[in-house]
Amino acid sequence: MTKIGTATKQGARDQKMREGRLPLAAEFLVGVWLVVAAFVFSYSVTLAGSAGFWNVLLCGAVVTVVAAVRLVAPRAAAWLGLVNVVVGFWLIVSPFALGYPVEGHRDAAKTNALVAGILVAIFSVTAVTVAARRKAAARRRA
Repeated sequence: MTKIGTATKQGARDQKMREGRLPLAAEFLVGVWLVVAAFVFSYSVTLAGSAGFWNVLLCGAVVTVVAAVRLVAPRAAAWLGLVNVVVGFWLIVSPFALGYPVEGHRDAAKTNALVAGILVAIFSVTAVTVAARRKAAARRRA
């Protein structure tokens, strides 16, 4: 009986780790895409110019680094998730703040920033919420 109980506890722990790491892995992938997208899209033809390029590149780098740190040390760096929440919301607002035009092929840069911002915001809010709930549950158990 002990083996079954131990295996069940281990299985539950593994599932919790997967649930907590899935949004972080998705954040990491979106961050990598943002870094790549800075070179894929031609920001020079947008009104944002080089500001759009640097905005996407730096936001992608921040999202990637924060997600990587949280993947390695999810409990120690739980508060870092709030950084990605802010970056996600900035990515949603940045096309309007930096003046990305809507027409033509330049719309791809705007759409990229909006979609990436929405994804980063959703994944980071999910990861922060999961971490907060786990911390509260651990406090209740102790």
